[in-house]
Amino acid sequence: MAAIESLGLGSGVLTNDLVEKIVGAEREASDKRLDRDEEILDARITAYGEIKSLASTLQSATSALSLPSTAGSTTASSSDEAILTTEASILAEPGTYSVEVLNTAKAHSVVTDAYSSIDEIIGTGEIQITFGAITYDGGGGFLSQDVDPTKGGPPITIDDSNKTLSGIREAINNADIGAKASIINDGSGYRLVISSEDTGEQNAMRIMTLDDGGAVATTGLSSIAYNEVQNGVGTMSETAKGEDALLKANGLTITRESNSIDEVVPGVTLNLLSADVGKPISIVVAPDTAGVQEKIQDFVTAYNDFKKFSDELTSYNADTDQAGLLLGDSTLRGIQSQIRSMISQPIEGLTGTKYRSLTELGVNTDRTNDFLLEFDPAVFSKAMKEERESIVSILAKSGTADDAQIRYVNDSINTQAGTYAVEVTQLATQAIYEGGSVAGLDFVSPVVIDDSNNNFTINLNGKNEAITLTSGSYATGEELAKQIGFQINSNETYKQFAYSATVEYDAVDKNFSITSNKYGEDSKISFTSTDSNSANTLGFNITGKGTYEGVELTTLNSDAFLGKGSTTQPGNRSMASTEGVNFALNNATFSLDIGAGPVAVTVNLNAAGNDLNGDSIIGDRKDTLQAIQTAIDATALTGDVLAEFDDNGYLRFTTSAIGSAQQIEITAVGGTSSDSAIGLSDSQGIQTTGDDAGLTFASATEFNMAVDGVGTTTKVSVPAGTYLSGADLATAVETAMDTALAADPAFAGLTKGGESSTGTRDISTNIDFSTINSGFMLNVSGVEQEVIVNSDSGDNVVDVQAALDTAFGAGVVTASLDGSGLKLSSVATGHNEYLEITADGRGAKSDSTLVTTNITTGIDFSGVGNNSTFTLAVDGIDINVDVNGDGTAGTNDAASALTVIQSALDTGLVASGQFDAGDVIAKLDGSGNLFFETLTKEGVRTAATYGSGASIEVKNIAGTTAANLGLVADVQTNGYDSLGFDDTRRYGYDLDTDVNYVYDPVTDLGSLQINVGGNATEVSFTDIDAAAVSFFGLQDAAIYSPSIAQGQNVEGKVNGIDAKGNGQYLSAQDGNKKASNGFYIANPGADFTSPVNIDATNNTFTIKVDGVEAVISLAQPAVYNSGESLAAALEAAINDDATYKADGISVKVEYNDDPASFSYQKFGIISGSKGETSTVEMTDVPGSASATFGFINGTADGESGKAQEGDIDPSSGIRMKITGGAIGARGDITYISGFADQLNASLLAMLDSKDGIISNKLDALDNDKEKLAEKRESIDTRMSAQEARLKSQFLYNDAIVSKLNSTGDFIKQQFEAMNNANK
Repeated sequence: MAAIESLGLGSGVLTNDLVEKIVGAEREASDKRLDRDEEILDARITAYGEIKSLASTLQSATSALSLPSTAGSTTASSSDEAILTTEASILAEPGTYSVEVLNTAKAHSVVTDAYSSIDEIIGTGEIQITFGAITYDGGGGFLSQDVDPTKGGPPITIDDSNKTLSGIREAINNADIGAKASIINDGSGYRLVISSEDTGEQNAMRIMTLDDGGAVATTGLSSIAYNEVQNGVGTMSETAKGEDALLKANGLTITRESNSIDEVVPGVTLNLLSADVGKPISIVVAPDTAGVQEKIQDFVTAYNDFKKFSDELTSYNADTDQAGLLLGDSTLRGIQSQIRSMISQPIEGLTGTKYRSLTELGVNTDRTNDFLLEFDPAVFSKAMKEERESIVSILAKSGTADDAQIRYVNDSINTQAGTYAVEVTQLATQAIYEGGSVAGLDFVSPVVIDDSNNNFTINLNGKNEAITLTSGSYATGEELAKQIGFQINSNETYKQFAYSATVEYDAVDKNFSITSNKYGEDSKISFTSTDSNSANTLGFNITGKGTYEGVELTTLNSDAFLGKGSTTQPGNRSMASTEGVNFALNNATFSLDIGAGPVAVTVNLNAAGNDLNGDSIIGDRKDTLQAIQTAIDATALTGDVLAEFDDNGYLRFTTSAIGSAQQIEITAVGGTSSDSAIGLSDSQGIQTTGDDAGLTFASATEFNMAVDGVGTTTKVSVPAGTYLSGADLATAVETAMDTALAADPAFAGLTKGGESSTGTRDISTNIDFSTINSGFMLNVSGVEQEVIVNSDSGDNVVDVQAALDTAFGAGVVTASLDGSGLKLSSVATGHNEYLEITADGRGAKSDSTLVTTNITTGIDFSGVGNNSTFTLAVDGIDINVDVNGDGTAGTNDAASALTVIQSALDTGLVASGQFDAGDVIAKLDGSGNLFFETLTKEGVRTAATYGSGASIEVKNIAGTTAANLGLVADVQTNGYDSLGFDDTRRYGYDLDTDVNYVYDPVTDLGSLQINVGGNATEVSFTDIDAAAVSFFGLQDAAIYSPSIAQGQNVEGKVNGIDAKGNGQYLSAQDGNKKASNGFYIANPGADFTSPVNIDATNNTFTIKVDGVEAVISLAQPAVYNSGESLAAALEAAINDDATYKADGISVKVEYNDDPASFSYQKFGIISGSKGETSTVEMTDVPGSASATFGFINGTADGESGKAQEGDIDPSSGIRMKITGGAIGARGDITYISGFADQLNASLLAMLDSKDGIISNKLDALDNDKEKLAEKRESIDTRMSAQEARLKSQFLYNDAIVSKLNSTGDFIKQQFEAMNNANK
């Protein structure tokens, strides 16, 4: 219940009203003052909001001008846009050009026969699409394709989920390999159209289709094929060839794959739409003067809007004595001054032009119109015509280099306008992997790639991907190199990251090299998975296998074998490379003694003012050297002593004669200034520092080695002696290794030839092969023969051996019994030898020797009377064949004829109702004679189609069969059974050692490369003599870590300061030593082998950070199981301290759990600030806290921060791309920051939401308003107190008055009573 105020009841005076009036009168003045202040603050906040908006508009206009693409923009127009249109870039050069379009580029397109439905089933298997230029025959048939390995993708699998016409369309489109598929209905049915996505001859398609067994499809998917092997009836036909664009410019005929053509008209892209032979098209390139003018006018308008508003805010009207809202505001005054100065000042670094500032482009201050800007387009147009290049530098930022192979890329906030020298000390390189040399890569016979050697895993630029090559027979190294490159570059991951590789074949070294497209240290190539077959076929292997790379050594460089003369010690003064000495003014004199007595030398030529060495540079160190050498050659020492300056600029002399017996001594050095300049000393004495030719070992060098983990039991011993060349040393090491491995029992029996698998067929009991023929196709190191076992000696192995000797000759392959199965081994041993069963068992085949006509060219069986008909009888079933296709289509050779024969045969097989397509195949023998071979029945091998019980009959020969095919009636039962082999290729093994000496002239280092047993073995070394380490470059197996192929970053200097390279990009650095943080490192504390408890006894300590002390207490109780978690708690406790928060002080706390570190099990506290005032120290640590944290008073093992040393170099941040050229000085790069670029940066800084001066000003005004609110609260509090105090005083006085009134009333009553009594 509210209290009832009784103020004034005692006195009868309205004191409550009086108090309110008193307080109200006092408060009114304060409220008016605060209301006025708030009104002004609100107005200023609104004003700065508008300033920010106008500044933002100005920044946007300035930003548009600051772009080089704006300042240097051009326009290009075509005289006939129906033929071509144009797009101009900043690089376009104004002028008029003439172009004639002869042909537009077209995409390759092929189409299938018509189908009744888009859901019609086509077949299953695989579609392989490659891209490249196609060679056609005279009739336009497909002959061959030059495959581009950088295009295409992996094979497309067609299975039951997508085997329809529409399913194949989707599969091709989803593969995203550069081909697009669509289905059209042309009235006769639905046709699948496949087109290359890119135009041009190099983007033509070759489409190969395989069946489910991996063989070339003859039915089903064969209808989707377009290639030299499968083309014919029922396959795809070409509707448009891939064609290049063809045009003439400046009398030159130019071709391009695309209709979007660059580099014909500089900086202009031509978009070809049609061709018109004989009609020249005029292309006019002009500066985009109107576009730049518009953006300058936008800037002028934005600036004037900003200035008018800011002038209004800072104005003063003397007549009315009225001041603008922000008159005297230092922030706004600073903004106006900064913008105004940038408009008028010339551009720093811009020379050789009369246009150096915005005012010279027609932007001036109008003194008659409040100093607003005005723009004169006529002045600007004149400047654009005269010096367009200068406009870019005035408005935008630009960079130019003297060297054409150095290109300015960008800069940083630290980069200042100027010209800076560029020196390149290392060009960027790409990773190059050199595969091992493989004998089979001589391509004397084709290299066969199959399931046994077609896969590996490669790491390209840090991405690990499995690669599978297309199986096939590769006749040349170039062909196989393209396949390897194609499969690597088709990998989806590599395409996603734009990684690619170039694969090249070296016929001399018989190897492949792989080069990454990337430059720098991130360019890497290695193999992470290969098997022995891939290694021995391709020469690729994982790091550490194959060739052992010895360490590159100076002890194996050219000097080590050539010997050297005796050399004096360096002089006592280093001479700068630019220093020439005038010996004519002051002769230098000294004597040289090489054993026959001192010979006086007087140097008297002027090397300061002449080009003595003829390099067109006058008066440098090389001229000084020439003067000295000329003086020596003028004495009896001519040809006997060579003068040179070492890498540090010190002079020395060397005898021409080599050997340890040579000597040289400097005596009688003169005392002139020239003698002092060259710094010779005659106190060295006789120098005998020569070396004899060759590398000499006083005793044998020994070591153990291991091959594939098998180690030597007796050390390899390289004999003592002198080796005159690296090749001699390599031969000696190789001989020693061969000797040791041959004699060591640990390696006995390891050498072997190629082997087959062990057959699964049991031949442990006698088989009468004369009645049950068996056999196989065997490839022995590239030689393939059919082996038919058809004898019965009572010993199965003997019978097989006889068949092998018949096929290959005696002593080539050996048969043996392995358990109950047959095993084959090549007699020749070594890693280059292999065995591969390419076919095990066979069906029946017709006799090609009876055929009377061979097939060497295409045959047209189409048309009335041209077809060939015959019947094949297999398993008692007649298969009627009618060959009626055009065998001249496509390649017009035996292969195209065979294609239509197989197609007809497949039709007959399916029509029989009991066979599938491909159950019987048509083949040509070596003479081109036709025969047929049974394989399966409905895809399954049966006794009647495969093995010794298989038979085939040719009959019912009619039509042109006899004339065109040469077939005669024939019955054959000549199949043979299998022996249960698999088809894996298996290589042999050897311990043949190959040691080579390699010298790198760039690094002047030599090394030994060691290979034992080819590319699939691993070689290692142990128990190595010191000489084997320091002269052979061998490393113990425990530390040997061969490097992978890796590129190098560009290296160099900018403005004399070491720059940072990344690939081909070189970035200028700050060049100063940055300020460092102060830190504290405690003593060892808790080791956290058990949890650490924090309680009231150990949770408090006193710390001083950056000179400010605070008492820190961790929350307790708490339990910490790791140093990391306790470090986080310490960091939070320190940073949450109110004092540190107020002063902006912070730290980072770490706990080191690395046993190898000196700060193991110690807490470290790092100040967040840098510089000399950055410190961390403990000032009071109780004993229990010290035991837990390891804290002690002071800085412990820490130290104070260090101040920055030196200023940031003005070139800092400039970045350039260096694409090639020489090592050394490469001229200058000039960086210019134009007006708009500078102003844009300043405006962005002003508008920055965190540290911008406008944002800071708005924050300050908001803070002022908050303080105003606090003042109101303070006044409310003060007025309430004043009111209470007044009321208290009035209440007291009211009581007194009330008492006085009561007394007065009493007296009055008494007087009245007395008066009444007197009456």
